[in-house]
Amino acid sequence: MPQSPRITVLMSVYNGEAYVAASIESILRQSFRDFEFLIIDDASTDRTSEILGSFRDPRIRILRNSTNAGLTVNLNRGLKEAAGDLVARQDADDLSHPERLAWQWNFLQAYPSVAAVGGQAQLIDGAGRSQGKKDFPLGYRSIWWAHLFDNALAHSAVTFRKAAVLEAGGYDESYRASQDYELWSRLGERHMLANLPERLVTLRILETSVTRTHRQPELIRAIQTAHAARLFPGRPLTATELDLLGQFRSRVEPASLPDFLALFHDLLEAFYAAWPGTRISGEFCRTVAMQYERIGYNLLPVARGLGLKEIAKSVRIWPPRALSLPWLKIMALACLGDSARRLYDRFASRKAGAELPRR
Repeated sequence: MPQSPRITVLMSVYNGEAYVAASIESILRQSFRDFEFLIIDDASTDRTSEILGSFRDPRIRILRNSTNAGLTVNLNRGLKEAAGDLVARQDADDLSHPERLAWQWNFLQAYPSVAAVGGQAQLIDGAGRSQGKKDFPLGYRSIWWAHLFDNALAHSAVTFRKAAVLEAGGYDESYRASQDYELWSRLGERHMLANLPERLVTLRILETSVTRTHRQPELIRAIQTAHAARLFPGRPLTATELDLLGQFRSRVEPASLPDFLALFHDLLEAFYAAWPGTRISGEFCRTVAMQYERIGYNLLPVARGLGLKEIAKSVRIWPPRALSLPWLKIMALACLGDSARRLYDRFASRKAGAELPRR
């Protein structure tokens, strides 16, 4: 009887002809070789099926749906079909860096109490132009805190223990999007979660992605309500406080900033009281600094002074963060507002074109 692979890489794809080949190739180029690649074609109507069929690697196993089932249903099907004890998620438009599986395999072998591990990410747009980087908290307490405000693990960067996720109930199929955000909150109540400091993936930011086309603000609110109850069982959040929390994912409006910061500080003090060691943890300071940075960065186009103040606060909390901030972009946004984004995209487009290989 053949030995089961150590990892199942799980992908669901629907009409992904533009990017799926590059995504698959990024997995096949992994330095870690002992995996199966389970791909669920969700009744695609473009050339996706043809592209999938063009790969001859024996590690690839393709399941085809006769009707479109949606990502969450497919992920639960994949969990049942997976032969590996570990499952690595891969979205059909994202790229895994060559050492991703090796690093995550080694980490999960070294830390058996950790049920899921992600990593840091690079960002690109549909044309492959750089959109910067996205950093995530590293340690469990930092993840547990940050998850109250937004998803603290990138789905396409996570490798998890299949048994732990099945024990937690798998993905909640009432969520067409943000199903991972909800799952990590439930999983983290029973097990440790972590992110590696290395950049493991390149995430493609598309307006047609599942998260953007199936926005479910009421379900995000439900996730944050449930997570707050896990964090602070004796302090239920009011409807007004939940409205403020919801602004973090897009932009805290200038008029709401004082109330948001008051809530933020109140919850942070409650967290420190529950886990006193986090107050002096460098990793936790890094996480809080990244939150202030995000608040400030999103404020810059509409309230320059408030935005710069919050970014400066992030540097005071965690001075090493100053070395990785995109200062040129920050100043452009502060001076030019959202028009700076268009100028940046135009520059990035020309740079990408100049770097294309010549035949």
